[in-house]
Amino acid sequence: MADLKSGYGPRLKRFNVQFTRKPGLTVGYGRDVPRGGKYKTCNEKVEDNLELAYAVSVHKAQGSEFADTFVIIPSSATRPVSTELIYTALTRANRHCTLLIQAGVNSLLDARRRENAQTPQINSYLFDNLHVAKELLANRRGWYEEGKIHEALSGDMLRSKSEVIIANLLHEREIPFLYEQPLFAPDGTLRLPDFAITSRGRTFYWEHLGLLDQGRYADDWKRKKAWYDHWFPGQLLTTEEGPHLSKSAEEIVTQITTDAATAA
Repeated sequence: MADLKSGYGPRLKRFNVQFTRKPGLTVGYGRDVPRGGKYKTCNEKVEDNLELAYAVSVHKAQGSEFADTFVIIPSSATRPVSTELIYTALTRANRHCTLLIQAGVNSLLDARRRENAQTPQINSYLFDNLHVAKELLANRRGWYEEGKIHEALSGDMLRSKSEVIIANLLHEREIPFLYEQPLFAPDGTLRLPDFAITSRGRTFYWEHLGLLDQGRYADDWKRKKAWYDHWFPGQLLTTEEGPHLSKSAEEIVTQITTDAATAA
């Protein structure tokens, strides 16, 4: 490095940039840049050798195109991103786009979910019959934040240890299940049952009630139960938080497998 020049603080008279993937290649900037092993004075401005780049939001870039873009997708734990937003970001480049995803691909997977899209939430008559649950939209961040931190024997990532107990029991009994799979009613409303399970051709929706002692949760559950009773009568299974969860879950699994075998 060159000598430091004092004044309004340390100043570099020249510096070199090295590239990790190109060993031995350096680019020099400043007045005194080495050429062929010898120092020759040259007036070289940084801006003459660098191409400026700009950081703008996806919304601000909408309608514009750039040769090369870098798109940064934050973790869905920070805030869920929609399909429309990602599409707009990726289509700003007309030559090359580099996609940088924080933490993992969960953000892209969440963006594919229909209920996470922005278009159906537009307050217009066109989408009147495609609305999603108001409770779900009101608590949208809480519903889709990255809270799946407990792994079941099936490999599924769940939100609570109690749900792991249920998932492990279903896995051991070889009963297929889907976790938080969107369930749409004929009117376009939806819920995310903790488990959607199938036994001998019959489908059930299992909700584990972990916070019934909280007033708001209990009120929300009353509305949710009424929704299940109306659109999917006889298909709802429930367990409650408590010391006897394992026994209760095992009784439910035994009952539905017995009923399904009898019906078959």
